[in-house]
Amino acid sequence: MDIIKNRRSRRNFTSKKVSIDDIKKIVEAGTYAPTGMNKQDNIIVAISDDSTMDNLLNAIRKHLNNDCYNGFYNCKNMILLLSPSDNRNRKFDCGSIMQNMMLKACELNVANVWINQFYDSYNSEPIREFLKSLDIDNKYEITCALALGYSDEQPKNKPNKFITKFI
Repeated sequence: MDIIKNRRSRRNFTSKKVSIDDIKKIVEAGTYAPTGMNKQDNIIVAISDDSTMDNLLNAIRKHLNNDCYNGFYNCKNMILLLSPSDNRNRKFDCGSIMQNMMLKACELNVANVWINQFYDSYNSEPIREFLKSLDIDNKYEITCALALGYSDEQPKNKPNKFITKFI
């Protein structure tokens, strides 16, 4: 329960990269998440290569028509989560996959933050071109992404705002 209670989003990454071994552990945690009808039809793409990260950031910048955009918070690693566009459960599936990966990252002391920018841009020409460069079938769309890295930032726990009722 401690990992669940202490997990926090970090939006200030250092230049240190996450090891491939830790990234594999984080991705593996995602593969154990429940999916609707147990389809397990998502693609998880882990990016550590600098030029691929640059290409991804440039694709988003091109889509947004903003050369200064930096919504990746200078992270050095990114995990893209893709789903078939015809999977009606894709948002729910991605939520459970992301939660598993975020909790595993926290366990490994890897800072992370959920990136939503792709949800509105997944079908844009620059993003489609980027996915094509990775040999990703056109039926898949980026549903969400996870920025990974290390951070000196230590966010404080905030009060829980959920409303719970027990009847």
